[in-house]
Amino acid sequence: MDNIDLYAETNYISQTYSGKTESLRGIDMLKIDIQSAPPMVKLLCSGRLVLGVEAETLRCMATSRPERRVVVDLQEVHAMDAAGLGLLVELHCRAQRRAGMLTVANPSPCVRRLMALTHLESVLQVAGSAGIGMADDDESERCAMTA
Repeated sequence: MDNIDLYAETNYISQTYSGKTESLRGIDMLKIDIQSAPPMVKLLCSGRLVLGVEAETLRCMATSRPERRVVVDLQEVHAMDAAGLGLLVELHCRAQRRAGMLTVANPSPCVRRLMALTHLESVLQVAGSAGIGMADDDESERCAMTA
């Protein structure tokens, strides 16, 4: 990796952690907006939820919250891989151990499809998910699924 690429990667990661969504080579990183109303917190995610900085960002945000009820809104998530699915299961198990609750809210079509393929809709509490299934509509075809 040459110096320019290393600088771009480092600069991109630091901008993401500061809460901004930037794009490097056309790839949107994960952005999380937090709405806290104790005893609940809502984490509004947009971008992609994949292995690496994105999954670690959501893990840190969710596990650092003192609220026992965590709602992860995935309406604006356009790409998810196995690490993203695994993270949702990990956060669900953590919430159960703390006598709390994790709710996946408004999963986007591609997230709904992945949850149906892996049968996670029977494990996780999903809200706003009418029609979870394998429907092949145009929107779900445009979603990036990298599991």
